[in-house]
Amino acid sequence: MRKTLVLCLLIVPFCLLSEDEEFSYSYLGLSYNDGDSKGATLEGSLWLPAGFYLSGSAERSDYQIKGSEYEKNSESLRLGIHYSIADIFKKASYKKLDFEFAKFLDFYVELGPKKWELIDQAGDIKSSTDINLVGGLRFGDSEGWEANIFFDRSKQAEIEIDPNTLETKYGLGEDTESIFGFKTVRNYSENIAFVIEAADKSSSGNSYTIGFRYKL
Repeated sequence: MRKTLVLCLLIVPFCLLSEDEEFSYSYLGLSYNDGDSKGATLEGSLWLPAGFYLSGSAERSDYQIKGSEYEKNSESLRLGIHYSIADIFKKASYKKLDFEFAKFLDFYVELGPKKWELIDQAGDIKSSTDINLVGGLRFGDSEGWEANIFFDRSKQAEIEIDPNTLETKYGLGEDTESIFGFKTVRNYSENIAFVIEAADKSSSGNSYTIGFRYKL
């Protein structure tokens, strides 16, 4: 899986033609997941002023974890912020020559709660709410081919009550899931896009996703 991702990183930049257009952060998407986990994901994003946006998803998948089969349901809502390379460098000068950076590269990071539940074959349910951190970079042509390298990490939120002072303390537990992935997006029109994704999940192994987006 890692070799596949590295190969994609080497090949895709040569296939992407850039235009000076901003990437879309307002869309609705539906995708099918296959591989070591199988299921469907409904996701959405809503643009906000000053580089901010809201991102959320709802997923239902069948997982194999440590040889056992589980049904996993999860919902997440995150606040994100993004900056393009043009926003960061604005305008550069070298030996009295001015350079303007096109908006072909976006950095982004998102943070928020992720609620999930695992249901085993006996019907027993284990659930929790994690702190979910997502980040990465998007590059390419926002009106043609674009690519997205991303990571997705979740930490379980811990709540402890001091028996002496009865003061509530909040903290983060160990990693519950770590995901590294690569996504390509083919924008066919102003509103429609087709998505292909490959990801390596620490909890369930490799997964592959195909789906579409409707850009708002």
